[in-house]
Amino acid sequence: MVYRLRGNSRLNLAVMLAAAMAALGGLSIAASSYAAGANRAASDAVVAEAEKTIMQAGQSNPVDTKKIHQAMDKLHEALRIDPRNDSAYVDLGFCYGVLRDGDSAIQAYRTATTLNPSGSNFIELADVYLRVGDSEDALLAANAGIIKDPSNARLYNAKGMALNDLQRFGEAEEAWEKALKLNPKLKVAQINLDALNGGSSGRGSIVKHSHQPPPANTAP
Repeated sequence: MVYRLRGNSRLNLAVMLAAAMAALGGLSIAASSYAAGANRAASDAVVAEAEKTIMQAGQSNPVDTKKIHQAMDKLHEALRIDPRNDSAYVDLGFCYGVLRDGDSAIQAYRTATTLNPSGSNFIELADVYLRVGDSEDALLAANAGIIKDPSNARLYNAKGMALNDLQRFGEAEEAWEKALKLNPKLKVAQINLDALNGGSSGRGSIVKHSHQPPPANTAP
């Protein structure tokens, strides 16, 4: 004989099923988070290997481009493990810069800022724009970074460099003064401010903050 479930019984069963589904969902989310964390850790380990290879490449004069390509292969491997690893894109941007591929360097840094809009990533993006002579976009990148990280002195230094290149010297001075207010030990900002105050002849001595060589400007 088949009995119908009473109202309370049906309600209790529904509650039990809902609780079971919620528990399974929680386990699924936890497993997914664990897997994502494991992937990032594995990807970061490959990025660290690539950075060692980049360091080795830089010890040669001229730079050992064969090792740069080896490092890039490792970075692509890191991205296969975790496609959202912004550090891998930052290092790829650096490698493209060494190879003087400006367009690819910009694209890599832009991807890094999309994945992780951190102040440090926007510094890299602003820097590569400066190196290919795109001061307007460098200023936009610096300002975007300042919104995310308003206490980052290096972002204000990058902003000052972009404004200087745009011949907005008064605003450049304010940016470098702000950088020094945030970090009095940021020597590059002081050097740039001194160069600016040295007159038109000094403005040609503005120092870029990055150590990477300028990528070729491949824009038509």
